[in-house]
Amino acid sequence: MSSPNHGVWRPIAENVEFNALESNSQAVMAVAETVRTTLGPKGLDKLLIDQAMNRHVSNDGVTILLSLKAIHPVARMIVEIAERQEQLVGDGTTTAVVMASEMIKEGKRLIKELGVHPTKVVEGIDNGVKHACKILEKDAKTISLEDKELEQIIKTSLSSKLDGINLSELVIKSIRTVGNNSVYNNLFDFDKSIKVIRKTNVSDTVFNGIVLERKRMDQEMPMRILKPKIMIVKLDLKPVKESWLKENNRYEEILNMENDRLLKSKKIVNEIIATGANTLLITSPEVDEVIENLLVAKNIFATRISSEEIEFLSRYTTAKPVRMIEDLKNADILGYADSIYEDEDTGLIYIENGSGKNIVTIIVSGTTKETSLERWRSVIDGVNASEAALNRGIVAGGGAAEIHVIEKLKSLRLKGLEQVGLDVVASALESIMRQILTNAGFNGLEKVMAAKASKPNIGVDIDTGDLVNMFEKGILDPLLVKLMALEAAGEISKSVLRIDRNLAAEDLSQQSLSEIKR
Repeated sequence: MSSPNHGVWRPIAENVEFNALESNSQAVMAVAETVRTTLGPKGLDKLLIDQAMNRHVSNDGVTILLSLKAIHPVARMIVEIAERQEQLVGDGTTTAVVMASEMIKEGKRLIKELGVHPTKVVEGIDNGVKHACKILEKDAKTISLEDKELEQIIKTSLSSKLDGINLSELVIKSIRTVGNNSVYNNLFDFDKSIKVIRKTNVSDTVFNGIVLERKRMDQEMPMRILKPKIMIVKLDLKPVKESWLKENNRYEEILNMENDRLLKSKKIVNEIIATGANTLLITSPEVDEVIENLLVAKNIFATRISSEEIEFLSRYTTAKPVRMIEDLKNADILGYADSIYEDEDTGLIYIENGSGKNIVTIIVSGTTKETSLERWRSVIDGVNASEAALNRGIVAGGGAAEIHVIEKLKSLRLKGLEQVGLDVVASALESIMRQILTNAGFNGLEKVMAAKASKPNIGVDIDTGDLVNMFEKGILDPLLVKLMALEAAGEISKSVLRIDRNLAAEDLSQQSLSEIKR
């Protein structure tokens, strides 16, 4: 069997009896064991140490998973799916991995002990996941910006995070400040209206406007501009490269190039000034010294920005990026705000009251770079959770929503052995509450059985161990996070359970090539 890259495939363990299902399931369990103890408000942290001996403490599932140097291909696949879960909804990675491990453990038991064919188990898992998602969607409740449930969603999301209560206040304030200005195509998209930065020497705050982690290009430029006329410059501001001058040995040609450099620089600056712009946000990695000096002489406020910040700045100020000199002739390229200024103490630039869409910046502090990074991730998780909740609704948290899906799921009647696949999904749904309670120091199995026998939305208070209504207690989760985690877990488990042999590609050697020819 040949591969597209002209390699050959061979069993990973040649001449040795090799059980692919056993190996692959063990890889999944190993990854799950790494993160399962972080689940829930009482979850524990992990100390991450990189090759440079930098230390970082975190209980963020995707951060821990991405730090793993996974070698086993199935372990790497789980990390990739967890990363995709983070990109799509920003939360639920640990939940997805824990449920996947439970599905694979139960699926392996059916295949190895009861002799059920893998395709039947996989079909049952597929049906179970689809039906469970439908039940969750039916049980979900919609919320609006002003509902108290939005605050509860954010607090639940951040309850296990470093300084979660204080950070939740920042998120709630920012969400309600941008409000309905964050709706695009009938869905909330806070990525377009909330910017999150971290700075160790600044207090936690929500700034109504855009904050840039930059300084002015030159300290002689004005520190503040009132009523700035803003231009986003994507032009090449290095018209004559220094390397060209160094490569040329002839004095006359060097002099001509220097004169050409001066003329081109003056032309660019004059044409920019002619538009009325007094504030430049520049993406060019290099700015000619002549241009910079001319900007200082013209009393222009200029700073560099990243390509990722262009969309924020354009939306906030209505400035349109200038890519070519010809664009300077357009009448609507400038953007506007009430002020732009640099705070020399913090090294940050603030833009207030832009003429476009409302945008806020959350500034997250920390005593060290590591703590500020962890708090920054937490704020982003809170923003993502609120977005998911507003767009798709909410369900009971703490694993209660999953627990009360199980009975409805088991009442389905599927054909033949596909029914056993539902038991696999049911076990996975139960594993979330069980793990949260175990991490809180309770007998997870005992408490789960009590919750299952109760009414819908009933879960377990992790402080007292009592049965409580999770909606009344304010323990809520976004529906979308649950759906995506369940679907991701189903996808992982189906892929792993269908593999009956692990093969590895090996480049063709001259010997193997001659063997093929014979």
